[in-house]
Amino acid sequence: MASLLQTLAGFFKGPSGPKCPECSSLIIDDSCPNLDCPLKVAEWITRWCSPEAANIPALGQAAAWQLARRRLVLHPGELYELGQGGWDRLEGVSVNQLAEIHGQMEGSKSAEPGAVLFGLCLPGIDARLAKRLIGEFQSIDILRETKPKRLQQVKGVDGQQAFEIRRWFRDSVNRQALQMLEQNGFRFSG
Repeated sequence: MASLLQTLAGFFKGPSGPKCPECSSLIIDDSCPNLDCPLKVAEWITRWCSPEAANIPALGQAAAWQLARRRLVLHPGELYELGQGGWDRLEGVSVNQLAEIHGQMEGSKSAEPGAVLFGLCLPGIDARLAKRLIGEFQSIDILRETKPKRLQQVKGVDGQQAFEIRRWFRDSVNRQALQMLEQNGFRFSG
């Protein structure tokens, strides 16, 4: 099934190729390379809130889209730092739903490291591979320092994927997300 970005990109073609319908970045390999593109941010927040990750179902796709589109958050770490004024800007979110979101966010801090890793949205990492990586390396902290050659020894990780995992952990936005999550009580070891 095509992602929302892939579907919409077909409608926005420029002279250089398809462009992201939200931020107008040139689409590369069926993906918008702009890390703060609202479509990518909304997909990240939606995945983070999924039952396989942080399990925050009260924060659905509509709320994730608003958070991204209004540039209230760029990554999951910022969800836990968002002040009441930011939450109040969401349309169609009742006081009761907001209380439920906050309660689920608090509960999400006890998510297992494999679920956290899946929610971080590393390229090519599904829920099973996230659990396998945590089983192999015991923590996200160790995983982020692991060399690509060692990553390739894990079943299901090829050379390109090992490179992408390493690059994800080196990105400043992703490092900031990890730091904020850690400061808000997430644990990165099993």
